[in-house]
Amino acid sequence: MHFLGRTIFQNGKVRIPMEMEKQAKESFLQLKTFWNYKMGTNHALVGNNEQVALRMLENVTTILEESGIRYCLTAGTLLGIVREERLLPWDTDLDIRLFREDINKIPRVLWKIRFAGYLARIRRQEYSDPPLIKGEKRIIKIFHKIGFLKKGYVTMDCFIASKQNGEYVWSCGGPKLYTKKSVPAHYYDDTRSLIFKGKSYKVPKMTEDYLTLRYGDWKKPIKIWDYTKDDGAIISSERKM
Repeated sequence: MHFLGRTIFQNGKVRIPMEMEKQAKESFLQLKTFWNYKMGTNHALVGNNEQVALRMLENVTTILEESGIRYCLTAGTLLGIVREERLLPWDTDLDIRLFREDINKIPRVLWKIRFAGYLARIRRQEYSDPPLIKGEKRIIKIFHKIGFLKKGYVTMDCFIASKQNGEYVWSCGGPKLYTKKSVPAHYYDDTRSLIFKGKSYKVPKMTEDYLTLRYGDWKKPIKIWDYTKDDGAIISSERKM
């Protein structure tokens, strides 16, 4: 038996301690994710995508405001605007929170969004998971449109949250990797206006506390972030299929 650092050579075979193997796998995953970000994705909010995303953010929130629908900027969109006064260039979508109380207004708003030149789709809750009900509207996905009905590269995710016992609860990930999340209700009930690129947007009043809950040390840029593992709002995350 011979040792080279912490790698073990035994009977002509290389045996790597479990913690080193785990570390190597995590490093490889991070490298792969970063490579996809730099070289492989067409959805990163840079260049023309950034300009399209800025227009989408302004247009859609204006429609929501004019329709009396409450919303709140959240996730990477909020993080980028607060920390860097921009959309994060390694982000791949826009994030807005909607609320179950306005669900009856959604059909009319979808037509307004489509009339404004976007594609809009509804995805429904796949499982009964109180307070979330199977079959109810879970998310509105809005797409930049190229041509007649072709999806562009810029997407907005509008997750719909339900209020129960002082918490707002929502789910993401769909059937493949179902993730349930929640935050204390005051973060979305108490909001303030934040000016970004000349437009006023609704954000949690306790913005920094909210970002700390979701991201921990949110002032430190982290380009590789897993919504199924790293989010402080996670209640549960499991593969359903």
